[in-house]
Amino acid sequence: MSNRALSRLCLLGAAATTAAAALAGLMGECRIALGILVGGTWNLLSLWCLTRLLNAWLGPQHSSRRALGWLLLKFPLLYALIVVAFGHQAISLLGFGIGFTVVLVVALGVLGVSARQAIGARAHGR
Repeated sequence: MSNRALSRLCLLGAAATTAAAALAGLMGECRIALGILVGGTWNLLSLWCLTRLLNAWLGPQHSSRRALGWLLLKFPLLYALIVVAFGHQAISLLGFGIGFTVVLVVALGVLGVSARQAIGARAHGR
């Protein structure tokens, strides 16, 4: 994923997550709203770390050391954070799932648009 697509994903994912959490909050579901924010933020961080990990490992400037750093950041640290977050009663598991899914749908949309643009550019010889 290019840096431009990753930036677009982060911006759109954060906006969609915030909108979903605001909607839940307006309906009086504060635990679900907090869960949506946590789930969306966690998924954005996870996708960002995964993208950096794959770029460090498979990219043109291959660096095993950077790849290991991103691997250690993504898996132990992010998953430990989610275990701590689920220990709090204020965060709804349902809300987390909604927030996670919102970002996942946005990510698929951004990847689809990026792929379509790349195919169109190749077809026109760019």
